[in-house]
Amino acid sequence: MRNDGTETMNTNREAVNPITQGVIWKQLLLYFAPLLGASFLQLLYNTADTIIVGRFVGKTALTAVGGSAGQIYAMVTEFMIGMSGGAGVILSQAYGAKNRKLLDSGIHNAIALALALGTLFMTAGIIAAGPALKLAGAPAQTMRESVLYLRVVSCGLIPNAVYNMGASGLRAVGDSKRPFRFLLICSGVNIALDILFVAVLKLGIGGAALATILSQVLSAFLVLHALVRGTGRELMPRLSPGRICLKRDMSLKMLRLGIPLGFDTLMYTFSCVVLTSAVNTFGTDTVAAYAGFVRIESFYWMLEAALAVSITTFVGQNLGAGRMERVRRVIRQGAAIMYLFMGMTIVIMYTGCPILLGLFTTDAGVIEIGVDMMRYLLPFYILYVPSGVFFAALRGMGESLRPTLITFFGVCVLRILWVAFVFPRASSMRVLLFCFPVSWTVTSVTYAFYYSWFMRKRAKQRRQKA
Repeated sequence: MRNDGTETMNTNREAVNPITQGVIWKQLLLYFAPLLGASFLQLLYNTADTIIVGRFVGKTALTAVGGSAGQIYAMVTEFMIGMSGGAGVILSQAYGAKNRKLLDSGIHNAIALALALGTLFMTAGIIAAGPALKLAGAPAQTMRESVLYLRVVSCGLIPNAVYNMGASGLRAVGDSKRPFRFLLICSGVNIALDILFVAVLKLGIGGAALATILSQVLSAFLVLHALVRGTGRELMPRLSPGRICLKRDMSLKMLRLGIPLGFDTLMYTFSCVVLTSAVNTFGTDTVAAYAGFVRIESFYWMLEAALAVSITTFVGQNLGAGRMERVRRVIRQGAAIMYLFMGMTIVIMYTGCPILLGLFTTDAGVIEIGVDMMRYLLPFYILYVPSGVFFAALRGMGESLRPTLITFFGVCVLRILWVAFVFPRASSMRVLLFCFPVSWTVTSVTYAFYYSWFMRKRAKQRRQKA
């Protein structure tokens, strides 16, 4: 054992790490596939609520669950997912560097941080549900249902945070299969409980929210059980419940990386909340159509996020192992895969949007509005891909603050300015939606310049050290 706490191992006994030594594109896809499945299943939590509520309760309930309440809940959960990404970066770099001491400290601190964050956001969600929905401009006719849904699902934020932090730890050491299996089980439970509570017992949106909470409790239990029993990775220590506690230095490291990552995801969702407040001015049918659209496009962002996490993990582990040339190849091949997959997804969503919208509502007027929205906006989605690749790469290298500021301006500030100053001059849905391609273009171009500068700076620092 060296003085820095890094445990060296006999290379003859050590299994080959495919992330740092395998064929990059192949290993990226093998790692990405279960991660995509897990992300898909996690989205089913709220999407199943939306589909079943829309069909068995009505479009007013669909507006309550899929509109402002759903956006606010997504904003909170995505912030916590971003926060878990900060721990994931530290753990992936430690695993690549074979630093067992850092892995041990990191995983115990990560779970303690998840418990603290989950408690904080659960309390805030219960107390501030009403004011938050009013601020988001939720329609008055759905306010009571929206407040109920938001308060009930907020009770599940502790297990939600624990699952995401634990799953981030598993993925950081290359295990993306078990989080997928856990969510496969929990999504099946969620859908079954949705049908039982909403369609059979007629508990309405409160029943849908309760189904989500119970499924999240199960997912948290499964990931904790896996960490306690061991990950199967020789370097990764087992989680000991008695040692779960917050340590100042490790917590600050995770927060320093995690808060910018959390705000990055938060800003996307917050901008959607601002846009939803503008959409609310068009009436219930348009809000219901937009709610369905948001649920459908969430699968696009799910695919992008799964690819981004894959790139981040591969960059982090290879950087920790000192393989800088391989880091660059991971970024190039990851970008090619992302362009291919995102382009295919856009084509499928464009051609199939009438069928997809029909999953959420049988109202012909709502479907017609939704199809017009989707076919207008979908071709522009490819503009976001460079932003996703650059941010994933920078995150894997431990750089999160400045990229978050780029996202803050490009995604959040530009869209708010658009809603405040451009939209009122020509109040149509197409004018409102055009803020998306504008923000994606500005953000991608800015990221390209920053990434180029950042890599030149790192190369200069390495030459100076040499």
